[in-house]
Amino acid sequence: MTDHLEPDRATREEWNRLVAGYLDDWLDGATEMDAHAGDLDQATLERLRRPPQEGGRDPEDVLADLDTAGQAGILHPSGGHLSYIPNAGLYSAALGEFLAAGLNRYTGIAGAAPGFSAIEHGVVDWMTSLFDLGPSASGLLLSGGSMANFTGVVTARTTVLGDDFGKGKIYLTGHTHHSVSKSARLAGIRSDQIVKVPVDENRRLDTVALREMIAADRAAGDRPFLIVASAGTTDTGSVDDLHAVADVAAEEEVWLHVDGAYGGFFILTDRGKKRLDGIHRADSIAVDPHKGLSLPFGVGTLLVKEESALVDAHLGRGAYLRDEDQYMGIRDIASLGPELSRPFRGLSVWLPLQLHGVAPFRDALDRSLDLAEHAYQRLAGMPRIEKVWYPDLSIVAFRFEDDEIGRKAMERVNSGRRVHLSPTMIEDRFVLRIAVLNRRTTREHVDHAIDLIAETLG
Repeated sequence: MTDHLEPDRATREEWNRLVAGYLDDWLDGATEMDAHAGDLDQATLERLRRPPQEGGRDPEDVLADLDTAGQAGILHPSGGHLSYIPNAGLYSAALGEFLAAGLNRYTGIAGAAPGFSAIEHGVVDWMTSLFDLGPSASGLLLSGGSMANFTGVVTARTTVLGDDFGKGKIYLTGHTHHSVSKSARLAGIRSDQIVKVPVDENRRLDTVALREMIAADRAAGDRPFLIVASAGTTDTGSVDDLHAVADVAAEEEVWLHVDGAYGGFFILTDRGKKRLDGIHRADSIAVDPHKGLSLPFGVGTLLVKEESALVDAHLGRGAYLRDEDQYMGIRDIASLGPELSRPFRGLSVWLPLQLHGVAPFRDALDRSLDLAEHAYQRLAGMPRIEKVWYPDLSIVAFRFEDDEIGRKAMERVNSGRRVHLSPTMIEDRFVLRIAVLNRRTTREHVDHAIDLIAETLG
């Protein structure tokens, strides 16, 4: 161990001052920040890629590089970020990540840090209670919705099919997030085992077609094992008829996984709870705190109705590990998912909830629903817009009478940089989206985007 790797208190305080000051300046400007910055030139990119030197650098010079690196791309903290799935981030969560990294305690095995493991399990317990999953429910925090969906697919495959899954079939729609199909492939499911179910005019899974496709596959000797429903698609924000899908899953005795990565936390609101009615019947749910709770990227969650299903699918034992996977009734998190080495993710969720309480998160989600309704009302009456889907949650998707007009409208909006929109393709048609999930987004941001669209349409 060298002295350079163990800075004294005075050095730590100086580094803390510099880093905190840099972050304070960044956050102070977030309210007025453009949604999209310019590009970096090739020379700057090459400079940022240079390898570390043998000796250390001045911290102010290092932060200057960081500042340069941050002056390009989509600026997610901006209230004008209305593209993809917005994420404002939280300072309190950043403090949680700082504390977790500084404490550097291992939480994969409960006995190694039982108090911290209890904190993380408590966060998951709160989430399972939100979705009314019952007394046997459990789950774990992962790096995001992709890993949550992957873990859900593996759990379903193991529970329903065991080791013989060559004839297994998964049912989803063309609007199901692509991470689910990717997860299936990583879990050993071939592309021909993934069945695309049609959607209705509101982009929701067609349960009549689902029943017919399952029946046809069974007749052909295949083994249906998983239905994936959406609680807020990324494309249009659509929420499937969760009760109807759950009825099919129950009748066919297959696993029901709900991808609620974007939309799940709207269950905190009265309107969201009504729209997500039936989600409690799922066998597993993916939900992202880094979306609905505005936490920094890198915190997703898989919740399951039966903890035993996670344990059966993921428990592995090394010779150096004890036989039990619990400590004083606290389950080893490593027994529930694919990770053995993992950060203490629970602190970045627990600390904000403890400091702010739940109510501010609910209020922020309600404001997103209000702004989406406002955007819908304005867009629905505009000429040359052919179709506006009513927002199930906080994404408003709309199609123009001519795709080129839509592309010009997006270019007009994004070129000003104050707001940023992203498109999707539905049935080979260009569709623009206004996605509201950033607590800094105001009616002025939404109106600015729609005003520019209106100017483009003439």
